[in-house]
Amino acid sequence: LIARGIYMWLKLGRSKPKVLADELREIAEKQTEEKAEKKKEKLAKREAKIMFSFLKHNFILSAKKGKNYWTCDDKYFIEIMKENNLHSDESYLYEELKKICERNKIGTDIDITYLPGHKLKDYAFYWD
Repeated sequence: LIARGIYMWLKLGRSKPKVLADELREIAEKQTEEKAEKKKEKLAKREAKIMFSFLKHNFILSAKKGKNYWTCDDKYFIEIMKENNLHSDESYLYEELKKICERNKIGTDIDITYLPGHKLKDYAFYWD
């Protein structure tokens, strides 16, 4: 009878039902991924404050020149991160930095240009 049931699953193209261990493994993997994600976000949130403090000086210098914006490429952005000993993923850090900028009424934007063999990314910060 059991062999007949398995034969019917195979014949009808149905997969075997999941066993509890498979379901538990999936739950554990999902939890591990979520914890890692939250850890990255928490680090980026802390480091974005440091990054904003550093960028604030650039914003002031730009404003003193009569500009209502400041831009940098991703290489300079990463250089600033290294100088300030920041270890967040660049994209996570930018997302948290964007939130701080919004609270300070500073707009942000990323401009990505694809050239053959190159990807150019510029960060823009503006205040109107």
